[in-house]
Amino acid sequence: MEKESKASIFSTAAAILVWGGLWGIFEATAGYLLHLFELGIGWLVWYPAACFFMLNVYRKTRRTGAVLLVGLLSACIKLVNLFLPGRIDRVLNPAVSIVFEALTLAAAISAYNYFFAQKKRSVVFKSLIILCMNTGWRILYMLYLLFMVPDWIREISVISSTNAFVEFFFVHNLLTSLILLGASLMIKYILKPIRIFEHKLSAFLSSFPNKTAVGIKSAGAVFVLVCGIALELL
Repeated sequence: MEKESKASIFSTAAAILVWGGLWGIFEATAGYLLHLFELGIGWLVWYPAACFFMLNVYRKTRRTGAVLLVGLLSACIKLVNLFLPGRIDRVLNPAVSIVFEALTLAAAISAYNYFFAQKKRSVVFKSLIILCMNTGWRILYMLYLLFMVPDWIREISVISSTNAFVEFFFVHNLLTSLILLGASLMIKYILKPIRIFEHKLSAFLSSFPNKTAVGIKSAGAVFVLVCGIALELL
C-alpha cells in the first residue's frame, strides 16, 4: 500500500512537471510567433491551450488538485519574467489569470463528474459547463482588477472602457467557448497521437529496471520544466 501511494505521488508530480513545462514551452514559442506577426489573436489561443494542458494533467492523474498545482506552476513560470525589463502588468496579469483558469477548470471538472454520474451527457450540458468555467475565471479576473491592482493597471486593462469590457467578457468568452466545445467533441482524435507517444514511451521505459525507469522519468520531467523556464526567459 505504501509503495502504491509513493508511486501515485511520483506519477502525479511527474505529470505536473511535464505538462507544466510543456505549457511553458508552448507559451514561450507560440507567444513569440504571435507577437512577431502581431496578429492580435492571442486571446483565441491562450485559454483553450491552458485548458488543454490542464486537462492532460487531470487525464494522467484523475485529481482536480493536480489541475490547481499545474496552474500554479505555470503561473510561477510566467512570473520569472519579472526579472526582465518590461511592464509588470504584462507579467502579473497573465499569471493571475492562469491561477483563476485553474480554479474554475477544477470546479468545472468536479461538476462535470458529478452530473456525468447521473448520465447527463448531452452537448448542451457540455456547452453549459464550458461557458460557466470560461465566464467564472473572467469574473474572478475582473474582481482582481477592480480591487487588487493600482489605478494605472486598471486604466489600461480589460475593464478600462465599455468596449474593452464587452470584447473581453462577451466576444472573447463566446468564441473561446465555441473552440473548447469543438475540441471536446473531437477529443479522441486530438488525444490519439499523444496516447500513441505515451504508449511507446511506456514500452521503452519498461525495458529498464524500475529504479532506472523512475530516474529517467524524473530527469525527463525536470528537463522539460527547465526548458519551459529557459524559453520563457528567452
